[in-house]
Amino acid sequence: MPNLHIVTDSAASLPPQAIQGLPLTVVPMWVQMAEDSFREGIDINSTRLYEMQRQGMLPTTSQPAPGDFLNVFKPLVEQGKRVIAILVTAKASGTCASARIAAEMLPEGAVTIFDSATTAMGTGFQALAAAEAVQRGQTFPEIMSLLEQIRANNRVYVALPTLQHLRRSGRVSLAQALLGGLLNIKVVLTATDGLIVVGDKARSWQGVVNKLESLVTEAAAEGPLALAVQHTAIPEEAQELYDRLAKKVPISRGFITELSASLAVHGGPGMLGVTFCPAHLLEL
Repeated sequence: MPNLHIVTDSAASLPPQAIQGLPLTVVPMWVQMAEDSFREGIDINSTRLYEMQRQGMLPTTSQPAPGDFLNVFKPLVEQGKRVIAILVTAKASGTCASARIAAEMLPEGAVTIFDSATTAMGTGFQALAAAEAVQRGQTFPEIMSLLEQIRANNRVYVALPTLQHLRRSGRVSLAQALLGGLLNIKVVLTATDGLIVVGDKARSWQGVVNKLESLVTEAAAEGPLALAVQHTAIPEEAQELYDRLAKKVPISRGFITELSASLAVHGGPGMLGVTFCPAHLLEL
């Protein structure tokens, strides 16, 4: 049995079928509604979250507590595992900090915290590649080197149909949201140096979807890609985008998956995104 084990958080938005049988554990984020707290993927899913939002409720999110991580780390360490925790960007979440507190309660070197510097399947690809590398018998230094390569070369872009949910979650100002609505501006968010920022804009939804396609097409000029098309509550549109891209670019590994509830809190239903990286990095 491998002596390494990978841990990630549910913001990675990994499809369950992709990680079945791998040495990979997902720690759920928390979704709060009034005085109630729900573990993502256990007590609440995206469908329930959208119902809350449509009813005018304002759910919020929080990172797993140190105790949540300790409950995962400790049994693995007691089994003789060395743990690599690959987590959502520390510049947008306290998840890495929470995991570090838990790691400090265990023997030195037993748990390594790796900041993915991104989110969604940007984090997910890193966790997936690491878990598959563990299964192949690769060493700790080899896996850390692989993670650094994927972190430097993967890209995440998510188009939002409205800025209103970002405004309610405090991610953009009321003025920005109102201006975007008045001008019908749609934005594409991306991760840059660990920060979630506006990467592009267009005056229509089709405009931002076209930009997503262009970004993937440009990247594929350098070789085959691992690609994830991600969405919130628009599976048909996600499938259509994937099918169009599959006709244009070489896709070595492809996924269509729903963005996690902890991300949907900030963007709401109707988000559409792409995550990609050079295919060979998921095959090393």
